[in-house]
Amino acid sequence: MDNLIGIKQIAKLANVSIGTVDRVLHNRDGVSDITRQKIKAIIKETGYKKNTVASRLNLAGRKKLKIAVLIPEVSSNWSYWDLPKRGIDKAVEELSEMGILVSYYYFTDPFSFIKMGDAILNKKYDAVVTVPFFMVESNNLLSKAKGDNIPIVFLDTEVKLDYPSFFIRQDSHIAGKVAGRLLHGLVGNDGLYFVVNIVTERGLHANNQQRENGFREFFRTNFKDSKISIMTINHPVDRPFEINAEIESWFKDERPKGIFVTNARSYLIPDILKAHSVSNVSVVGFDLHEDNIKCLRNKEIDFLINQKPEFQGYTAIKGMFKFLTEQDPSDLNMDVPVEIIVQENCTSF
Repeated sequence: MDNLIGIKQIAKLANVSIGTVDRVLHNRDGVSDITRQKIKAIIKETGYKKNTVASRLNLAGRKKLKIAVLIPEVSSNWSYWDLPKRGIDKAVEELSEMGILVSYYYFTDPFSFIKMGDAILNKKYDAVVTVPFFMVESNNLLSKAKGDNIPIVFLDTEVKLDYPSFFIRQDSHIAGKVAGRLLHGLVGNDGLYFVVNIVTERGLHANNQQRENGFREFFRTNFKDSKISIMTINHPVDRPFEINAEIESWFKDERPKGIFVTNARSYLIPDILKAHSVSNVSVVGFDLHEDNIKCLRNKEIDFLINQKPEFQGYTAIKGMFKFLTEQDPSDLNMDVPVEIIVQENCTSF
């Protein structure tokens, strides 16, 4: 049948009112199961497509779509979170005529995550964008949101939660394996390797651990007969980087060295190496923090792995809009490809 068929034709074919068809299209109550299935069958048969843009423009002046964004507070310790925020703001600007409203909520620890999460749910937002930093607290938020039929999409990291969830993230394990291959190409089998993680009062972040696991798996799988030495350094997020006696002895070793920083703080490493007169070092880090890019351009960092945080934030808002208006979750589960940034392709950042 004609793909330009409208809601009036659907109602006529089903022998129901236009209001009944509208309730089915928007998944609202007040329609019997038999009638609902009959209308859905006609919609499928005719290939009817709801004009989301037109209907949303029509509704924008009367009903706003309210999305809460719950992310870490942007600070000297967490400057990374300004990047997904830029993407979110860009998407909101593009959807401004559609009646999208986004409110930011910030947390610094599990307790403020709980407090802000409860405030969001009490205000009955239509959707939530957040990050799964704290397993127990994320599960509690997800459980409460499901009870209120509020969809949540998580950015940055995928963890196993109690309920099926939406994630827009990079596969951290694969990213760690990529880092292993990059560093091995520079350092080889006879070098020393360091993995530098961030730890908080709750311990190691899930994505740092996933990246380290992938890194170690690369060497374990590909070089079973080689005794490659890998040291893990867990760096507290709120303290200066400290060099103990064991790290210092490795630094003094004349063999080539490879340092994999599993977070956005690679820019800290060059000054530490200079202070301890460490040479013959290759560094792979994460994310396009402006200080990381500066070090890359100065040949102090060899590779940066970009997980596209701006794109993640942008996609979360666009995907949630699509889900709220079309019940289509296809853009809310996304595996962001591993992008490798070197001197030659960092000019646009």
